[in-house]
Amino acid sequence: MTYTSLAGIRARADGVHGAMNSKVSFLKQTPLFADMDDGQLSYVARDIVQRYYKQGEIIFREGDPGQVVYLVASGQVRIFVNGWDGTETSVILFGRPGDIFGELAVVDGLPRSATAVALDDTALYLISREDFRQHMVQCPQLALNFMKVLTRRVRYNTQQVDSLASLGIPQRLARKLMELAQSYGRVNSDGVQIDMSLTQTDLASLIGATRESTNKSLRDFRKQQWILMKEGRIIIRDPEALRALVSA
Repeated sequence: MTYTSLAGIRARADGVHGAMNSKVSFLKQTPLFADMDDGQLSYVARDIVQRYYKQGEIIFREGDPGQVVYLVASGQVRIFVNGWDGTETSVILFGRPGDIFGELAVVDGLPRSATAVALDDTALYLISREDFRQHMVQCPQLALNFMKVLTRRVRYNTQQVDSLASLGIPQRLARKLMELAQSYGRVNSDGVQIDMSLTQTDLASLIGATRESTNKSLRDFRKQQWILMKEGRIIIRDPEALRALVSA
């Protein structure tokens, strides 16, 4: 074997080792894998693969087989359902590294109940339903963490239903903006910037309103100087005013 071929083998081995370390490092920072040791994380890391999606690319469609669980590495994902009239209603957004979606497949293996689309160029880690279930059997801590994820998702969905049932459109929008600021906010000199690429149509879909009514509320918020629109991002300038509106 030549020196060149040996060097190539070593380079490939270093690449594989580096990729494994990168996966383990990512899992360590993900709540789903909290309190698991390096050996357990390395075992999981062997079964996850990374995929990239362009902005606007469909990750899966409603009705597709539910055989894979997804973890956000970078980028943003919108989950939505289609109404009988063809309108889209957003269910939830994901944009934090470690956010998990497609998790219902782990529980029931049924077809997808919604559609997922990349809002930005997005990198995801994928693990098959079978592999994930096997890891939960072998690692009770992972199973417990997964139950916590499902519990938080149920609480979130309950809150959204309550919002739709009891709040007007301005209040719904204010609550959603505060929620997004808490999850994806970054403090700067203007206030708290929501680091997500959201159109007015996206916001309207998230709060169960029309684009026109959502746009009207946004204009009112800007007029009151509660928010600022800058370079395609929403900046919360007066969070107390938004909280007071929701509580009114």
